[in-house]
Amino acid sequence: MRFHTVLVLPLVAAISGCAPYHYHPAPISPPALAASLQRRSLDDPELRAWMEQSAGLASSSWPLPDWDLHSLTLAAYYFNPAMDVARSNAVVAGAAIATAAMKPNPSAGMDGGYETAVESPYLLGFNFSLPIETAGKRGYRMAQAAHLSEASRMQVAETAWAVRSQVRAALTDLIFARQTTGALRKQEALQSEYAERMEARYRAGEAPLPDVTAARIDLARLRQALRASEGQAETARAALAAAVGVPLSGLAGKVVQWPDADEPPAPNALPAWKVRAEAVANRLDVQSALARYEAAQSRLELEVARQYPDINLGPGYAYEEGVHLISLQLGALLPLRNHNEGPIAEAEAGRKAAGARLLATQAAVIAQIDKALAQYDAAYFVLHAARCAEAQTEAQRKTAEAWFKLGETDRLAAIAAGIQADLAERARLDALRQAQLALGLLEDALQRPIDPATAPALPKTAPR
Repeated sequence: MRFHTVLVLPLVAAISGCAPYHYHPAPISPPALAASLQRRSLDDPELRAWMEQSAGLASSSWPLPDWDLHSLTLAAYYFNPAMDVARSNAVVAGAAIATAAMKPNPSAGMDGGYETAVESPYLLGFNFSLPIETAGKRGYRMAQAAHLSEASRMQVAETAWAVRSQVRAALTDLIFARQTTGALRKQEALQSEYAERMEARYRAGEAPLPDVTAARIDLARLRQALRASEGQAETARAALAAAVGVPLSGLAGKVVQWPDADEPPAPNALPAWKVRAEAVANRLDVQSALARYEAAQSRLELEVARQYPDINLGPGYAYEEGVHLISLQLGALLPLRNHNEGPIAEAEAGRKAAGARLLATQAAVIAQIDKALAQYDAAYFVLHAARCAEAQTEAQRKTAEAWFKLGETDRLAAIAAGIQADLAERARLDALRQAQLALGLLEDALQRPIDPATAPALPKTAPR
């Protein structure tokens, strides 16, 4: 009669009782999370500490009196939930390195029994098995996990850039919606006066009714455009708050500005060959695809190494019928039916696929750069034309004002010249907005700001 497992259970329980980690529950309450999101604000003192520590952005006054693209981007890095997701994924990938570095645990066993037909009836056995990995498998696992961790860190930076792009686009819409609203209000005042004077002329019999009707229609359309512009400004403000990661109330009372928005760089300052070379070399998705290719390479090396079996070294001891027996066992899996051909083929195909993805990513980057450069060239040309038209109509307005003061023309002609100048200003603002949006697309293609002062460095760090 033998007892194979009963005797080893106390030993296993004793060793398991020394486990260093114990489970700690972390319940989540969706209502509490929603409430915490609604409490977020740019006044948060923890945001200030994080901005000073992470970006060296120190300010003698807090909250900041003015918020620009740089400071808003930092706030988005801190608050935007997408950043938390990317950082958490990077931590998971980093923890996988520790998993890959673990060595296999040895195993131990005991058996015992009692034999009634012999003089020494007690039987006792003990065996120990130490697995030994061969062919550098552990190193290949660690290399694969390290490359995947690097790709996850690159994903943090990619997410940060996407967040910055959202902040920039929303800020562009907000700044120019406000400027357009101001221009429309000036034009509304002039158009209202123009309509009143046309009605006065009509009542005096000096203007036909169709001219009065046209002036009234123009005024109604202008007021409609003004209401739409005001709504666009509010929508853009809400979009900016969402991009930063705070509720709309989090921007209440904050002065948002962009001092250099009126001066986008000329296209000749962005030579295509230089932009294309920088994009191919520095794009985050290219670096991430390269890291994933290296991970696929390490996986293939691991599968090739698995052709060689691991070794199990097992010394043993037995006491049987009064005799002490010491043994040494050496075991290995015999690669007779397969030599790991299937996993090797999968890993090799995965490496080829990763290489194809890297090539496709680079091709997409070059195409995106060429398209973005063409869009920016076209938008800047339209902006140049709009600026020329604005300068011309402004000169005509000044001339009409001067003639009116000299009595050479009437007030209606001066108002009409002012309306034309306001129309040209609105056209210039729209062209400038389109140029800034096209410049943002070019920056997205580069994944770096044209002006480094407008954005902080992209984070690749662990969660805050």
